[in-house]
Amino acid sequence: MGNRIFDKLADTDLLARSPILVFAADPLASAGIKGLGQVQYPKPHYRTHAEFLKLQRDLVADGKLDGLLMTPADAEILALEENLFEDTPITPIVRMNAETAIWNPRFGVYTSRLSMPFQTVFPEDMQRYCEALIGPALECRVNLGLYSITLNNDPIADERMLQAYVQFAHVVGEIEGFDHLLEVFLPNVKMPGMDEEKRGMYVADSIVRTMSYLRKHQRPRFIKTAYTTSDVWIELCQFDPTLVIGALGGPRQNARSTFALAHNVVSNGGRAILFGRTIFGEDDPIGFVQCIRRVLDGEDDPQNAHAEYQKLLRGSRTG
Repeated sequence: MGNRIFDKLADTDLLARSPILVFAADPLASAGIKGLGQVQYPKPHYRTHAEFLKLQRDLVADGKLDGLLMTPADAEILALEENLFEDTPITPIVRMNAETAIWNPRFGVYTSRLSMPFQTVFPEDMQRYCEALIGPALECRVNLGLYSITLNNDPIADERMLQAYVQFAHVVGEIEGFDHLLEVFLPNVKMPGMDEEKRGMYVADSIVRTMSYLRKHQRPRFIKTAYTTSDVWIELCQFDPTLVIGALGGPRQNARSTFALAHNVVSNGGRAILFGRTIFGEDDPIGFVQCIRRVLDGEDDPQNAHAEYQKLLRGSRTG
């Protein structure tokens, strides 16, 4: 039940053939009322929370995902109250923190300031929470958490950020049946003289340095970061074969560019993608996930996947 991600991580051949696909359904940890994408039918409007919960249920029912990343509030509803993952191999994941760089309310300024750590769920509390509600931790429907960090080349802010993460990793490492994955964002403040490739190099070096502070049982099961250039990505993915590297989706552009990004990530050594806005921002998120799954599994190239997705859209509009 809900072990598809763990099954792939345990089988390197399977992981290479079929990289991990996670829907990052945690935008409420960042944005607000207008942060869940738009729905065009029956009339255009911003998704409500109820509609976003339904989208998560529908994507799990479709079965093409490997994991669903949720906020703690949504995890309580879907994983615990509804037992959504009882009869599916899809792995539930809960966001464990919400550092200030991702806080993005209307008229907010947090995204332009140095990021600071902010934990929303403490792992020891999560274990007791799950045990109290649905039994032993090993049977808990949420036994994988995501922790995110942003480093900005500032010794004071970055020391605070890494101290919080390393403490978190040490606690998680001692909890049987609970693991985590790490999300490492590009710097969220301007870094003079650093283009996208140099920012990618900075983050890649920061990732491998941070991993050197942790023992095996304290390390994340995989790492999610931004794909900048193919050279930087290949360098990071090849540096340490014990690290599983995956990509975040970033700001949504269009379906064609998202298919190309997924292809570039896995063809250059990545083994996971965790996309949020690039999925829920589409007119047909379920059809989009079906097409991107075929790209990841090598069944379609980005061009064919885009053509198939456009065909699905035309069919839904005329149907």
